[in-house]
Amino acid sequence: MQNLKKLRYIIMIILNTTTDQYISIIPTQISSAGNEIILEFINETTKEIFLKLASTLTTTNDITSFYCEGLNFLKENTFFNLRCYFNVSNVVIYKDRVFVTNQIKSQYSINDGQYRTTPIDNNNYITI
Repeated sequence: MQNLKKLRYIIMIILNTTTDQYISIIPTQISSAGNEIILEFINETTKEIFLKLASTLTTTNDITSFYCEGLNFLKENTFFNLRCYFNVSNVVIYKDRVFVTNQIKSQYSINDGQYRTTPIDNNNYITI
């Protein structure tokens, strides 16, 4: 009997603490005219829910980008669950995890400033 495993690759969105920023997603459905996208941010620690309306919606090659204003609830080193859905039909079109940091994305490390390397000897072992 063949043993199959289902793999899932998770990429999280990294945002900074500025209140207005662009977010890009690959939704499961494309928005039709008059259908606005609502963003639901759920703080993983406090379970608080924050709803925001996406504005300036553009879609290019299946990637939907939008401008989000008033993200003043984003605090550094905080995780959020993100759900995007249409305001008319409440159909969820995207789910992801968000991490908030002010580190530069190319130099980002989740362990920034936590671990320090110590000078190591030449690793000589005494054998008897």
